[in-house]
Amino acid sequence: MGMRRVILLVGAVLLLAGIIALLMPVSVSGPSGNANCGMAISGGDLSEAQQKDNNAGNAVGSIPVIGPVVQSVAPQTQTRYVADCNSAIDTRLGWSVPLAVVGALVIGGSFVLRDRTPAR
Repeated sequence: MGMRRVILLVGAVLLLAGIIALLMPVSVSGPSGNANCGMAISGGDLSEAQQKDNNAGNAVGSIPVIGPVVQSVAPQTQTRYVADCNSAIDTRLGWSVPLAVVGALVIGGSFVLRDRTPAR
């Protein structure tokens, strides 16, 4: 197998890995369980994360007078699923998009290279 084909194969693997990572669903975990955040390429679906942030266990922390006291005594009552989802989606985009771009560039570069044949 020539060097051009090896480079083409590596580029195809990188591009495919980047695209698969963009299409795989993102999820985060917390004290109330896992929350699905949607796919990174679509910007995510934060409805489940918002629902988990607003559940009964977190409602105590939003009471005006005793909320700060409860949160200082038991900080685990406040979850941040939406913020964690946004962070997870940003992280996924941060490495999968460059991976796909590098794969596409490597594929393009493989067409520029020529296989050298030995001189006779």
